Amino acid sequence: MFRLVLLLALLLCPSVLRAENRVALVIGNDRYAEVPMLEKAVADATAMAARLSGVGFRTQLVTDAGRREMNLAVAEFTARLQPGDTAVVFYAGHGVEIDGENYLLPADISAPSEVGPAYIEGESIALSRLLDRIRATGARTTLAVIDACRDNPFAESTGRSIGSARGLGRIAAPEGTFVVFSAGAGQQALDRLNAGDGNTNSVFTRSLLPKIGAPGLELRQMISEVRVEVRNLALGENHAQFPAYYDELLGECYFSTGAALAAHAAPLTESASIRVDFDLARQVGTEAALRAFLSTYADRKDDFSVQLAERMLEETSVTEAPERVATADPAPKPAPVQPSADDRREVMRATQAELNRLGCYAGGVDGIAGRRTQAAFARFIAQTSAALAQRDLSSDKALAMLRAAPPQAAPAQPAPATAPQLSLVGSWAYVATCPLFVKTIGSVTYRASGGNGVIGNWNDSIDQRGTSRGTQSGRTFLVKGSVGLVPFSETGTVSADGQSYTSTSTMGCRVAANRM
Repeated sequence: MFRLVLLLALLLCPSVLRAENRVALVIGNDRYAEVPMLEKAVADATAMAARLSGVGFRTQLVTDAGRREMNLAVAEFTARLQPGDTAVVFYAGHGVEIDGENYLLPADISAPSEVGPAYIEGESIALSRLLDRIRATGARTTLAVIDACRDNPFAESTGRSIGSARGLGRIAAPEGTFVVFSAGAGQQALDRLNAGDGNTNSVFTRSLLPKIGAPGLELRQMISEVRVEVRNLALGENHAQFPAYYDELLGECYFSTGAALAAHAAPLTESASIRVDFDLARQVGTEAALRAFLSTYADRKDDFSVQLAERMLEETSVTEAPERVATADPAPKPAPVQPSADDRREVMRATQAELNRLGCYAGGVDGIAGRRTQAAFARFIAQTSAALAQRDLSSDKALAMLRAAPPQAAPAQPAPATAPQLSLVGSWAYVATCPLFVKTIGSVTYRASGGNGVIGNWNDSIDQRGTSRGTQSGRTFLVKGSVGLVPFSETGTVSADGQSYTSTSTMGCRVAANRM
């Protein structure tokens, strides 16, 4: 394994190996314009930024930030992250839970009167999406500390509650992430213990700060001590506050003096080692990297990661083969005349018209392969089991098969009901876009399994199939399964009309699905 890692590192950077970045984003909002102001969020953020800088983080501090400032701060933060980095996010301010999603509120959030939860969702920062954006950078380890478990700021201003009465809801943390809330689900976090409490920091933050950087104190032990200390302080004032955490990290993690959070993973099994090396080869994304991986594990043809690497290498070879053949042939034949852009657009227009005829709803006939057109084409393939791949969209072959299909081959998408079905239960056609330009299409059917549980049976265009199990809370869901011997988890959100969903998986795939 060491030889493979060294080879891939040299392929990535022949002259020098990049050191891991340790980056932190700290946000504190006190001065809210239209909802109740806070007193200690900025002080908490300022103290936390100083502490994180003191243990080696490149820290960005943002206070009393509006929506645009918060979005800009997140964009700048994620732009600095690179694969293998360590990321810390600290947020102190108002937060609210709506339909299973937790939202961080900017300082310029307004108090709506009749617009309802959709307005809050659009004007705030969804915590799960923030974590997904960090994960998409390839950051190895993410710690999110959220001190937003206060009373719902919209409970009084609207005459009716938007979101839960107080506190934040449970969260499905992505792999490689550790999330800490200053209070448990539905609990209120205290800013002060009593009227005579002169501490400038909240009860949670004052307990956490001195423990960051304590020599030899592992992250989970540190949070355990904070939880007990906060609970005891709150109980002394006859108040229930017990910080919650959601752990999806591998191995032990430490805040070391003079260094940032350092992850020390336990020894990997052979299958896990293969997957780690495969992920590295996939990130490099070159034929040489894939060949190095396959050479190292030539005796593990039964492993799914090895099989997937072989498929990727075949696709890479097919893509590059015409150029090699043309170079080697002493008398190459004239290349076929490629259709012009106008011709291809006409084929796309005809394709869209046929998809609409079949009830797949490609939208306007404009000759542009947008998301709706791609989803409609995926729906046609899933419904008819046509011998097509997503890359065949706008090809003469696909157009001919569309023209030959009877209208009932792809039944019309049902009109949305007056009350949209927001459950994951049902059948879906999906397109999965994975690392190294791998795309698959497929279908999945979910059924209820008691309470908020779901079970799904799925299959895709590269002959993979399996079963996923999970839960749904509001529009947010988390399911887990495996591809071959490789486990994965998938987090996603059902659209407001219940007719589509988007999700991301721990294998690096992004999924767009439409109800069948």
